[in-house]
Amino acid sequence: MGAVRLRNLGEAVHLYAPPDSPNSLPVDEGQIVTVAGPVEETDDAYILGEGDRARAFPKSRWALEKSSTRKAAAAADSAEEKGGDS
Repeated sequence: MGAVRLRNLGEAVHLYAPPDSPNSLPVDEGQIVTVAGPVEETDDAYILGEGDRARAFPKSRWALEKSSTRKAAAAADSAEEKGGDS
């Protein structure tokens, strides 16, 4: 299934549920979140998930992070463990 990293380009938002709900995920402006895939791209949105769990993330509000591949994510994790990118 994989995962996709998205950056919030707009104002702060709550994903999945209204604010104050235990299932709500607050996302600040500029924050990156990891969302379960797979991803399907349309002209104006990224569709993530499958079946009744699929959700649309408008491109006007969300940017697909290029480091969303497992290999890139693993490299970033490794660099962080070593103390950054010297």
